[in-house]
Amino acid sequence: MQTEADRLKRLAKVLVLGIGSGVNQRELENISSAPVHRNVIRVSDFSRLGDVEGELRNTSCAPPFLGNSSISRVCNCEKINIEVLLK
Repeated sequence: MQTEADRLKRLAKVLVLGIGSGVNQRELENISSAPVHRNVIRVSDFSRLGDVEGELRNTSCAPPFLGNSSISRVCNCEKINIEVLLK
């Protein structure tokens, strides 16, 4: 069964940010694009978002994962937008 996350991943790279200790790691990995080790970022609370700003910028602007293919950076990220989904 195809989920909303699966449909979104066909259209865009999905970077997931988990905030807090109650976040389900497997759920974050199911939502994010592959490779999950690059596209799932966790912080302990909202006050720690500044700690991962550089990682968010680098990950969101990294080219899509295409195995051994080498392609250049696909965007110039002076600013990034973060969408927050609260459950």
